[in-house]
Amino acid sequence: MATGGGAHWNPQSQRWEWADQPPPPPPSYPPPAPPSYPPGPQGGGQGGLGGPGGPGRERSWKVPLLVALGAVVVGGCAVAGWFVLGDREPKAPAAAPSASGTPAPPSGTGPDAAPTAAAPSPSSASPSVPPPYTVVRDDGGFSVAVPTGWERSRDEDGSGSFYRRPGDRSALMQFFRVTESDSVGACELLRTSSQALGGRPGYQEVSIDPAPGGSCELVYEYDNQESHGRRRAIERITVAPDGGRWALLAAGPAADGTAVRANLTAAVESFRPE
Repeated sequence: MATGGGAHWNPQSQRWEWADQPPPPPPSYPPPAPPSYPPGPQGGGQGGLGGPGGPGRERSWKVPLLVALGAVVVGGCAVAGWFVLGDREPKAPAAAPSASGTPAPPSGTGPDAAPTAAAPSPSSASPSVPPPYTVVRDDGGFSVAVPTGWERSRDEDGSGSFYRRPGDRSALMQFFRVTESDSVGACELLRTSSQALGGRPGYQEVSIDPAPGGSCELVYEYDNQESHGRRRAIERITVAPDGGRWALLAAGPAADGTAVRANLTAAVESFRPE
């Protein structure tokens, strides 16, 4: 209904309105609340990487999966990983050698030497070895005799400590602690290792024989470029005075098997855990 002065009744707003009156403002509503997501993998923030199905969610599942797979792989090759089989180009040297691998001082000398009456126990004494061997003290927790002039090698793939003649990869010595349960006999461990190594080109198990004091010894050969054809290796698992088990290995060209045997014998007779 319209009246004089331009006034009219607005049935929608249920009020009188005039021609010069501004239109009513649009109705006001509260803004919608932002979507809420669970916190991301780092415990902070919302949405984005931490949202359901986002990249952050995917990472939180992949990490434990990769760790589990790694554990399976490591466990499966723990025994076979003892041995170094060569046939590769040497890698660039790692960190500079530490004080390990240096000749051990004669027992009972130096400013801190104990009185003569207090002789060291056989398990820690530095044995006297004839040429061509020298006793070295290794940072792996032992001392052992190696051929004079041999040095600790830092670019190996296997376990423990390695010694070689500088510039010559045809022969080596390897020493490491056996961590498998004592319920598994030494010869049983070596049989398992021999089976794992059986896939190497030209691999041949020569013998596995028990040795005194709960020890055991594996002799084997395989094709090897570093040793210029065939390499012979002798592995001895030996029991230390404290009951711990260690693996001592000597390897070199099969044609020089006498030297390989002599190197292992010197290591077995001189080995002392510290």
